[in-house]
Amino acid sequence: MLLLAGCAEAPALDPLGPQRREQIRQSILDIHWVDVVKDYPDALRPEVPAMRPVTDHDQREVVYTCLRASGIPASRTDNGFRYNSSLGQSQLEFEAEKYVCEASSPSESEVVSYLSGSSRAALFDYQRKIVRPCLLSTGAKSPAPPDGGPAYYQSAALAAWDPYMQILAAKPRSRDVAYFEQRCPPLPPWLDLSTAELSRASKR
Repeated sequence: MLLLAGCAEAPALDPLGPQRREQIRQSILDIHWVDVVKDYPDALRPEVPAMRPVTDHDQREVVYTCLRASGIPASRTDNGFRYNSSLGQSQLEFEAEKYVCEASSPSESEVVSYLSGSSRAALFDYQRKIVRPCLLSTGAKSPAPPDGGPAYYQSAALAAWDPYMQILAAKPRSRDVAYFEQRCPPLPPWLDLSTAELSRASKR
């Protein structure tokens, strides 16, 4: 994860811990693999060492870029992706690569669905105390978060709030979004579910 450039530093905390992080990681991998084995029950499951969540806004583009980088001639559709089967890859190869790309970059909402009250509170605090002030310092508009105490950590009001929501509502160019995300990473480092991060966390 990129560090905040010119903004306040994120607090050094790990509200998940290695055991819970591994549980979330494995649950996400299992759910994504189900989509493959229902059609290919004998398929060999690829390794997914890197697993870094991305925002819901970015996830589709990140997966598309991953597929193309893997040599899959994918194209976007309203419901996801398709590929040109005349170029040599089998449907299983496509599904396996899609599994790797989607599982290695799970969406923020997918990961958040596994968070408890305390870890959701930590994510909210990161967005409220780190991301929003950073965005405001760049001159960007960022709405104030809902104010209601701990009860809001599980509320619909909080789920609907995002420090980036005004930026995204303006339908900016992708390079402009990338600029803000580089300066003010929307997700905290402790949401990284990669195996390397699990190894580091277990040694702390």
